[in-house]
Amino acid sequence: MTSDSGVSSSVLLRIAGLGHHVELEISPTATLADLKDEVHKQTGVPASYQRLVAKQKKMEDDSLVLGLSIFDESSNEEKVGIGLETRTKILLLHSPRYAQDKGGIETLTNLNKEIDKIDEGRRSREMEDKVVQELIIQICCKIDCVETNGSDALRKMRKQTIQKAEKVAQKSAEANKRGVDP
Repeated sequence: MTSDSGVSSSVLLRIAGLGHHVELEISPTATLADLKDEVHKQTGVPASYQRLVAKQKKMEDDSLVLGLSIFDESSNEEKVGIGLETRTKILLLHSPRYAQDKGGIETLTNLNKEIDKIDEGRRSREMEDKVVQELIIQICCKIDCVETNGSDALRKMRKQTIQKAEKVAQKSAEANKRGVDP
C-alpha cells in the first residue's frame, strides 16, 4: 500500500518465535513500542517482556520509528528509524526477566480473564451489581497477593489489572445508582 507521495503507508512484518507466527501490517511511522503493543495483542506476551530481533540486531529503543528516519514537524525534531521494510522477519524472544516473573504474569493474565467474564456478566445483567462488587473485591485481593519481587514490569502489569478491576466495579456502582442497564 502506498500513499500519493509514493511512500509506503504500511509495512507487513512477520513475527515468529515462542510458538507464535504472526503477520502484522503497521505504519512505518509507528514506534517500536506500538509494534510491541500489537505483538502483545496477537500473542499475549506482555510488551515489557518482549525482545525483538530484526536483521540480526536487538531492537531495544521503544521510541524508534519502524521505517526510515522522519522529521516530525510538530515537535521540530528528527525521529530515528529502524529501517524495517515489508516482509521483514522479526524474531520474538522473552526478556531475561520473564522466567522469574512467569508465575505472576500467568496469574495476572488469568485474573484479567476473570475480570472480563465479570464485566460481561455485568453488561448482560446476568450478575447483580452486589455480586459484581463482591467478585471484584475478591479479585483485587488475589491481585494484591501477586509478588513482584522487585520487577517494575510485573508491578506495572499488576497496577493495570487493578485499574481494570476498579473500572468494572465503578461501572457497576454507577449502573446501580442510576438503576439502568449498563
